[in-house]
Amino acid sequence: MEKHQGRLWFRELQSSGEETSYLCRAVLYHGRSAYQQIDIVETEMHGLVLFLDGVVQSAEKDEFIYHEVLVHPAMWSHPAPRSVLIIGGGEGATLREVCRHKDVHRIVMVEIDGELVEVCTRLLPQWHQGAFDDPRVQLIVGDGRAFVENTEERFDVAVLDLSDPMDDSPAALLFTREFYEKVADRLTPEGCVAVQGECISPQKVAAHARIVNTLKRVFPVVHPCPYSLHSFHRPDAHILASKNPRWSVAAVVERARSTSLPLRYLSPAMVEKLFAVPPYLEEAYAVHAEPLTDAAHHLSTEDLL
Repeated sequence: MEKHQGRLWFRELQSSGEETSYLCRAVLYHGRSAYQQIDIVETEMHGLVLFLDGVVQSAEKDEFIYHEVLVHPAMWSHPAPRSVLIIGGGEGATLREVCRHKDVHRIVMVEIDGELVEVCTRLLPQWHQGAFDDPRVQLIVGDGRAFVENTEERFDVAVLDLSDPMDDSPAALLFTREFYEKVADRLTPEGCVAVQGECISPQKVAAHARIVNTLKRVFPVVHPCPYSLHSFHRPDAHILASKNPRWSVAAVVERARSTSLPLRYLSPAMVEKLFAVPPYLEEAYAVHAEPLTDAAHHLSTEDLL
């Protein structure tokens, strides 16, 4: 954060040497939890923005795109989801979107950073919209991998709304084949998982491609879901994986058509095209084929930011 010509700017410096500066109106929060630096800034362009370790995570003006694409295709991929596991998503918007599905009976959210949840619950009500108070929700402050390894509970849908898998991040071991195998074990027979799948720009596609190939070692059906946010300044993709070998785009589109949810991004027409990927991504999946494992989970910083 710095002042220049009487104006306040938040600087996001990427490992590639590129820098994005956000013109700010106010700083709502600046502090460090046990796991990461947390900043909540009111910007001119994007409204309120949540930064973790100096990198934009979620912006008021377009977070609905990120969260609708992450949650609803996965919910529509199961014929009747009743139980949902969320790992991460500390600002509460992923939880908000899951809570909109009234037939869900139980939602377990596991977030390692309790201070992040507290700060976002207090300062970002636009994100969670009271979802933490939903009686179906059990919030667990703890390690998501440890929860999956130790629970006997099974879920219809899992949503992994995780930060980037840096080597020093607690999320690094939540992108490996071994972890995805444990998630699959905790899913019901037609269960599916949605994964935050990183950047898909041609300059930074390796991390995404390796995550896709890691999921393909575990699940019979794996589909990237590309999207783009102004606040991210790049194209990204979530990744949907299902245990159901009969999964189809047509079935997901039909569920989207029959929904009563007033969504702002995912119309049935958008869902019909959601799973299409450009040829350069298909090429990247062939080039970056090595899966991420517990023993070899390292991704270079250049591949991530």
